[in-house]
Amino acid sequence: MSITPESIIDDLENDRLPLPTLPEVAIRVRETADDDNASITDVSRIIETDAALSARIVQVGNSALYRGINPAETVQAAAMRMGLDTVRSLATSLVMKQLFQATHPVVDHYLRRAWKQSTDVASLSAMIAKSTTTLESDSALLAGLTHSIGLSPILVKAEGDPVLLNDVQALENLIYEIYPIVGSRILENWGFSEALVKVPAEHLNIDRDGNNGKADYVDIVQVALLQTLDDPSHPLAKVDYAEVSAFARLGMHANLEEINMTGGVIEVEEIRQAIL
Repeated sequence: MSITPESIIDDLENDRLPLPTLPEVAIRVRETADDDNASITDVSRIIETDAALSARIVQVGNSALYRGINPAETVQAAAMRMGLDTVRSLATSLVMKQLFQATHPVVDHYLRRAWKQSTDVASLSAMIAKSTTTLESDSALLAGLTHSIGLSPILVKAEGDPVLLNDVQALENLIYEIYPIVGSRILENWGFSEALVKVPAEHLNIDRDGNNGKADYVDIVQVALLQTLDDPSHPLAKVDYAEVSAFARLGMHANLEEINMTGGVIEVEEIRQAIL
């Protein structure tokens, strides 16, 4: 039986679609950070059990988002600079790459492209939030990284349909039609806030009015996606920026120069390298 948007929705609604789970270290960090009695030291010790995550936390702690006068040389020093809420979000962000893995070469191609795009969107989202809004830059980073998380289970499902994998147009029509719904369900399962759960669901809608007319994380991700998009088959590839109200809510003109001026090209690339 061929895979269709309807069949994926049916599988999703009936718990037959395997959804990705967060790596154990991210779960432990989130649970500990949510404990009112937890300290930065407690969370740092958990992070230190994962060498790769530890190195990246320190790297991000020294990036343009959080850089201090003196460099942070330990996980605890970086975590102290960021705070518990930020570390909680970053621990999730920095293990996201593990969820974009596949064995089939076609699926691997799409997942690699999705991860590259997600890191581009995430780094620019973080700087847009820092430079132009009162929204949290670490949450914007996480929103950017997870905006297309719904692609993963759809593509893994497609590995069992050789006909679909050999039909590029049909495969792309399928994933772009349904990934926002799947992505929101994943973030709901992970216990993400409503503000972040909305991002996968609504980031393709250029006619939305934000959060009651105010800028939100969907706006940030939408603008960052438009400015970094290099996939001609993407649903937003041919959008007229003048029709995208998110720019106005963020106080931006619809051009890359404005974003580069406020965010800084070097800083954006520095953040992207830290999360890539």
